[in-house]
Amino acid sequence: MNAFEVVAIVVSVVAIALAATTYFRLGRVLQELGRGGLSSYRGRDADPAQTPNEDERDAPIPKRPIRGRPE
Repeated sequence: MNAFEVVAIVVSVVAIALAATTYFRLGRVLQELGRGGLSSYRGRDADPAQTPNEDERDAPIPKRPIRGRPE
């Protein structure tokens, strides 16, 4: 085996090991985030009455004239 093959195999093994550890560690992290609910997203001292309602309709987008056409 020449040096290129050794380096390619070592880099591949290290990449697979890092991907596997990140994958299995990520599952635990997501489970821990799910336990906190929205309290960690908004902050513990945020007042729910003052948070914006995401179900409200936004204001309509104003119409603009099309460029390149005379009015």
